[in-house]
Amino acid sequence: MEAIHPARPAPQAAFDSVILGGQSLLVRFETLRWKLPVTSMHGYGANLVRVPGTASVLSTLPGGKLYQCDAFTGSVRVGKAVSGDLRAVVFDGDSGHQDGAWALATFGLCRISLASLSRTSANLRKGLGTYQGRMVALSGDALGISGFLGRSMKLVSRVDGAVLKTVRMGAPALVYRLPDGRQRGWSLYHAVVSDLDVAAARCVARHSMAHGAAPALVGDEVVALCGVREDDARAPNVWDVKPTQLVAFDAYTLQPLRQAAIGADAVEVLGADSAGRIVVGRRGGVTVHRPDTFAVEGTYEHHAPLGDALLLGEHDSVVLRGPVTAGNGLTVVRWS
Repeated sequence: MEAIHPARPAPQAAFDSVILGGQSLLVRFETLRWKLPVTSMHGYGANLVRVPGTASVLSTLPGGKLYQCDAFTGSVRVGKAVSGDLRAVVFDGDSGHQDGAWALATFGLCRISLASLSRTSANLRKGLGTYQGRMVALSGDALGISGFLGRSMKLVSRVDGAVLKTVRMGAPALVYRLPDGRQRGWSLYHAVVSDLDVAAARCVARHSMAHGAAPALVGDEVVALCGVREDDARAPNVWDVKPTQLVAFDAYTLQPLRQAAIGADAVEVLGADSAGRIVVGRRGGVTVHRPDTFAVEGTYEHHAPLGDALLLGEHDSVVLRGPVTAGNGLTVVRWS
């Protein structure tokens, strides 16, 4: 396993102040930038995954090599390759101290070790196919795996990775447990919220919603981007959603609680920071919103289009990954 040392001194790294000309600075932004090794200029771009209980992110380099980077020191470990770009990880424990995890990549599912950053089992594709995009823990026994915008979710064993059943429901971008034990999945691309009985392996309720994208669970609320469905005239049953509103819903009754207009360049709700402010990832940066009115308290403009963004809420920070063509580096943005 090779070690990559950041260009900046790791132990006492200092944030660079960001001056936002012409904008109201209710929050002040600072940045750290870390270089990553580039093994290829090709690839769809991997997702960033937080290692539980740490300030480290896990992802893959172009070509599929796993790497782990400490957001605040820039220390990077590079391991072995998995089958494609990393899409999602379900860890064996929620403390970050257990070694094993299930990793979903572009071309399959496998077990990995966090200690060695390597695959510890065969790559599984039977019943899963390729290009699955999302994976969540539904119970101690089952995973839920789906495409980014699909119309079904596969229930997969957490013991051996075998596909147990396919459930017809909109591929959820957010899943959480209800008090009665059901799992609630939000698929705003398909304008539906579905309640899943995992033990019975069936969808027991469907709730019609507005079209939208990228919801996040914040306490007892779900905050999401909602907007207008725009059909693609060139292809049947293909559409996009243009965000127009940032909306908070009651996570249990699904009633809308408040909303505010938002720009069409919004991509996803990343979550909430330590003060409860809502953080939204945009195509070219990040906005921080008041939790009660959704008024913008600050806007960070990135130097390149974003490849992915990951919130470290308790640190009032977000980790941004640029496209490979812009240097394949990580930028840590902190506000106060």
